[in-house]
Amino acid sequence: MTSSPRRYTMNHSWVWGPDNPLLEKAASLEMELSGADESQLGPLLDGWLAGLSLDPDTGHYFWGGWSVEVVARGGGSASMVFTSGGQDVAESLEHGVDTFFEQVLEPLSMGRVEWTELPLR
Repeated sequence: MTSSPRRYTMNHSWVWGPDNPLLEKAASLEMELSGADESQLGPLLDGWLAGLSLDPDTGHYFWGGWSVEVVARGGGSASMVFTSGGQDVAESLEHGVDTFFEQVLEPLSMGRVEWTELPLR
């Protein structure tokens, strides 16, 4: 688990470690944001999501080799799960999280972020 700063640093030993020697498991990273200004967060999050593709069957957004599920949002907070798998698991997940940071988290004037590396599946 990594708390502030808001930017997540990719943990390669988590996705490429002994629990995933053949890179057959998916890695999911949970992001919990709280205490943000909703008047900033809403438009930033909507703008970022608009640049992604939406799978209408699952409600998940995706781009390239990663996807994101918006679990909850509102009132200056958001809960999301980023997921990627396969040979480029680390690069894809890092790309998704980095674009989210650059377009949503970095412009926020306030807010606390907590990242949680979920068990590989």
